[in-house]
Amino acid sequence: MRTTPEKVTWPLAGAAVMTLLAVLTGLGQVHLIVGVALLIGVLLFIGTAQPRLVLLLTGVFVVTPPTAWPRVGQLGEATIHVSDVLLVLLAFASLIHPRRRRPTPVLKVLGVFLLLGVFRSSLGEGPGSTASFLRVVEPVVAGAAVGLLLPRDCDVWRTVRWALFGVLAAVPLFGETFPRWYGLPGGPNEVALVAAVLVVLGVAESNKGLKILFFCGGMVGLIGSKGILASAGALAGVTVLSLARRSHSREARTSRINPWTIVGAMVCAGWAIPLLRPDMAVTFQIHATQAQSFWPTMAATNPLFGGGWTTADRDALMSTYLQTHIYGLHNVYLDVAAFLGVFGLFTFLLLLWRAWRNSDRLTRAVLATVAVWFNTTGAFPGVGWGILGLVVAATVGHVPADRQSFLPLAKAPTVSSRSRVPWSAVRTPQPCPGTRTAHAD
Repeated sequence: MRTTPEKVTWPLAGAAVMTLLAVLTGLGQVHLIVGVALLIGVLLFIGTAQPRLVLLLTGVFVVTPPTAWPRVGQLGEATIHVSDVLLVLLAFASLIHPRRRRPTPVLKVLGVFLLLGVFRSSLGEGPGSTASFLRVVEPVVAGAAVGLLLPRDCDVWRTVRWALFGVLAAVPLFGETFPRWYGLPGGPNEVALVAAVLVVLGVAESNKGLKILFFCGGMVGLIGSKGILASAGALAGVTVLSLARRSHSREARTSRINPWTIVGAMVCAGWAIPLLRPDMAVTFQIHATQAQSFWPTMAATNPLFGGGWTTADRDALMSTYLQTHIYGLHNVYLDVAAFLGVFGLFTFLLLLWRAWRNSDRLTRAVLATVAVWFNTTGAFPGVGWGILGLVVAATVGHVPADRQSFLPLAKAPTVSSRSRVPWSAVRTPQPCPGTRTAHAD
């Protein structure tokens, strides 16, 4: 039953909004009308929609590049697309309406990385460099904000996997399949990363039908995109699933993996990848040549704080460009070190470590996949940062089995305790509202 303040507040808020829209209409400010209406719509959507639906839409937006969506306008030197606007609004609405407050170490490190990147980029090339940095980390910030909106220990990957599967299934329908798959997620490397994550999620699934669907779909995507490091990332993720100890969190629904299966997968990959990519030796040679320009680039700038995002010495990169016709270091870790210096690289690696330290086994497997994949591309907007944003969202909503981490759920039962509450009732994660409960094998 609505209280008296609620009965008065909502009509007043509605009248104020209608008055604002009427004034803007009279002034002919069409763009402002659209912006205000979109903001109100997202706020109402966040307040009323199920977290599973919010998470699903966020997953679609973060695994597709901004250029895949219609162009909205120009903000300084940055081109704004529909996905940029929606991600910012989703993050903003999630931050002002969190599900509950809890200490999250990964958010502290993310905040330090953001402050360092914005401050150093503003001192470098100015607004253009800052806008490039914010465009890259945008999906990570959105994932962190949505993670605060989700219920504690919400099963993020159970919902996000459908967004990944849908984006990958759209590639052969609306993209190109020869000589390598590319389409909605981006180029072949981006398509391969989506497929690799699906393989990991498929291996972890206990439902036989869904296991076959996601694993086979991911394998088809890997074969079609012919991603070398994405395949290595998938093997790293499956290895994490195999080696991690079984606990009473999300692992209750994931199946065990025989280590000999990992060995067999590595042997098959070592045999199949050279057949799919006869140019594998040339590809590794290109990556090694690109990496040779790292030290001259670091020497030409501030080694501690870098030169700002997308700011690097052109002369140091030109020597390798003349050999490979590829400009840049072609590696996320090397790019972060060149742009933000040693401190920036340390903060970025610390962010990955905190995400690893405070997450469950499945999230660690996905993180290992994207961490390996970061060695095949530069630090520009792409699906890799979107997957990292989903990892941060899963980390924020996860309650580790360690009793000293985060907020205590309940007092752990002892051997002498007469309580009838089982351990699984204390530590078993709760599915997102609207999510059907899985049946473990």
